[in-house]
Amino acid sequence: MMRIALIDSCTFTYNGLKHLFTLTHIPKGITFNQISAEEALDRSNENYDIYIIEPGEVSFEFNIDKFIYNLKSMSLVSSKFVILSDNVIVNSRLADFHLCKAHAFSKSYFFFDSLLTEKYDAIRPFVEDYLLSKNEAILLRCLSKDPTMRNIEKITSIPMSNLYYYKYSAMKKLKLKNTKELFSYLNRVLNHSL
Repeated sequence: MMRIALIDSCTFTYNGLKHLFTLTHIPKGITFNQISAEEALDRSNENYDIYIIEPGEVSFEFNIDKFIYNLKSMSLVSSKFVILSDNVIVNSRLADFHLCKAHAFSKSYFFFDSLLTEKYDAIRPFVEDYLLSKNEAILLRCLSKDPTMRNIEKITSIPMSNLYYYKYSAMKKLKLKNTKELFSYLNRVLNHSL
């Protein structure tokens, strides 16, 4: 039996993933529950094999790494953590995988089929195209609050030349052609809660 928890998700995502899991070919049955972030941290709650975190309901300041760390320290089983989000600024060093909600159905099916059958090596190359590095995500968060590179250099202690490298590297991953498109993207993404 494989136990999956979908944390802080909208009902549409829950129903979509539940239907997707019925299509996957795995030998074990699946128990699939939709729970809140608070329920997940409740010590009396059961442990899950896979935690899928859709950070749409939590605030921007929510520390996703702290949340995952607390879950990992409480868990009695070796769990996998997946961040499911359209917002690439949601970045975590502790999550095992990041999956873009905007992926086509076939890509999402491939991801979850490989995850549930524990073929983790098959997932990595597919997910890495979407995943921003920690420094790229930090830079985009800072740019969303203050577009001045000089101030970001002071705040992050990352040299200016590296900041520009992270900026253009992130733009390439996001398929953005120029700085105007980058700020338009950041405004569009950050107008919605993470």
